[in-house]
Amino acid sequence: MIIYLLVTYFNGTPLEGTVAYVFVGMGMGVFLIEFLKSGDLNSIAFLIDQVFALIAIVASTILLTYLYVHTGEVPNFFYWFGYAIILGHAIFSPFNAHRMALRNFGVAGQ
Repeated sequence: MIIYLLVTYFNGTPLEGTVAYVFVGMGMGVFLIEFLKSGDLNSIAFLIDQVFALIAIVASTILLTYLYVHTGEVPNFFYWFGYAIILGHAIFSPFNAHRMALRNFGVAGQ
């Protein structure tokens, strides 16, 4: 999603219309896939997922800050939507993985 935002920005393509709706659809698809993927109990995959989630938060924050401070543009709804998807992934994936681990180990009711 961050790469899509960067490509549209550096190509000079405004994030509106069809380009923006493709971004919204891609964001919802990525969020669904990431949420389903977080049910994996492999500790290395979980750690890698969390590291990349943090990197994505830092990169998207840098992009929004750059758009607002350096270029003087106010990020529109679609930029904020992308940031919300990235932030939602970083928040909900650990909770989902923890819930799945408790269920799979049979300690959810204890």
